[in-house]
Amino acid sequence: MEVVAYFLHVISPLVLSVATLIIAVLCNLLRHLNASKWPVINKESILRLLGIRLGDIPTTVILDSAVAVDALVRRADAFSDRPAGGGATTIISNGRLQIITTVPYGPHWVALRRNLTSEAFHPVRGLARAAPHRARALAALVAGIAARSAGGGGAVPVRECLYAALFALNAATCFGDGVDGALVEAMRAAQQEFLRILPSFRVFATFEKVARLLYRDRWKQLVHSRRRQEELYLPLIRGRQEWRCTGGTTTAAAASYVDTLLNLEVPDEGNPHGRRKLSDGEMVGLVSEYLGASTGTVLAVLEWTLANLVLRPDIQSRLHGEVEAAGGEACAYLRAVVMESLRRHPPVPSVQRHMSRDVVVGSTTVARGTLVNFSLEEIGRDSKIWTSPEEFIPDRFMPGGEGEGVRLTIGTKEAAKVMMMPFGAGRRICPGMGYATLHMEYFLANLVTAFEWHPVEGEAVDLKADHGFFTTMCNPLHARVVPRVKLA
Repeated sequence: MEVVAYFLHVISPLVLSVATLIIAVLCNLLRHLNASKWPVINKESILRLLGIRLGDIPTTVILDSAVAVDALVRRADAFSDRPAGGGATTIISNGRLQIITTVPYGPHWVALRRNLTSEAFHPVRGLARAAPHRARALAALVAGIAARSAGGGGAVPVRECLYAALFALNAATCFGDGVDGALVEAMRAAQQEFLRILPSFRVFATFEKVARLLYRDRWKQLVHSRRRQEELYLPLIRGRQEWRCTGGTTTAAAASYVDTLLNLEVPDEGNPHGRRKLSDGEMVGLVSEYLGASTGTVLAVLEWTLANLVLRPDIQSRLHGEVEAAGGEACAYLRAVVMESLRRHPPVPSVQRHMSRDVVVGSTTVARGTLVNFSLEEIGRDSKIWTSPEEFIPDRFMPGGEGEGVRLTIGTKEAAKVMMMPFGAGRRICPGMGYATLHMEYFLANLVTAFEWHPVEGEAVDLKADHGFFTTMCNPLHARVVPRVKLA
């Protein structure tokens, strides 16, 4: 593609038209390939490294957990940068503006991530701050499902119900109380559509100039989607700022994510010793990232979990009994069900790192500029580690099971044989892991307490995966939901 890009700039207009047509045809063919499933070109028997090329980017795919831990955790210095330009904020700004997901490792990344982990996602402050929003979201979710399941025979659109409740929860933690319900719904629809089409924008990060020429309509769609976010988010951000400037005070317990962004200062690239406030573009990008990730991660895992409970009424019945016995609180079996769902259905299938220098992974040399893809999905389904890895078996995480004691955080002193890493590992492990797992357990416990979940007559539960921005069910779950009758 580098050669193609060169000729597109220097050859005659006539040849340019022909070349553009040829490339368009090839790109349309390539679009039909499932990019999440990498072709096996060579595989080492020990390291299980795949060497391929994606466009003009040399790519190495790592399937072995020990190799992944060695790279991401023990040699984090070399594996801390994600591919540049993967987010809409970065693409539209030509790399000038960054969000946590895309910013290179360094002081700017540290400032953005520390702000998030020390406030909104803090295990005490952040989770306690979200408690009233969480309770309201649950009440709305239960009421909505009960209304849709009236009579016991209707098919409840599970994803739709979950998304509305989770997005409302995260919009409240992002902007604070008082956001109009109609505006929350407009933001939800815009964000949902943005995430649906976001994977198609990745072509602009890799072949920006050529892609803008070939995919003009897609580029217009990206710009339109971004402007829609600005229309929705900026008035709320500025309103919060004006309220603070006119004497409004916010206690630490009531601070929203936007409040922390307004307080934040990041390194000034034009002044080595200076700091600056975030721009409007950065604020919009960070808000979109927060709403998308905090909603999409929990949504995906909850839907997968409920689908497996519909297919396995024995597991559902046991989970209900264990949660009831624990007084509706978290219990060992609830955690086992969530862990098994994370193992079997990690929120994203893989994480990527961009190499800024030559490194050696095991016995394989990975050159500077290589994209390294760590397959989280394959690591969690390794038949050398797990018995019947394709089956949904929560008991494997109970005492005596092969997954007993498995942790989601992986330190430098962990054993080489790591069994799963659904949130990644190393410096760029998902910062919202604790926030997400708490909400997974909270909503799941209450949903199995409030309802029985059954298949819809004549409609099979399809566990085929769609590897988009998040790994979701190809065919969204519909369930026959029956409110549980509590005995007096």
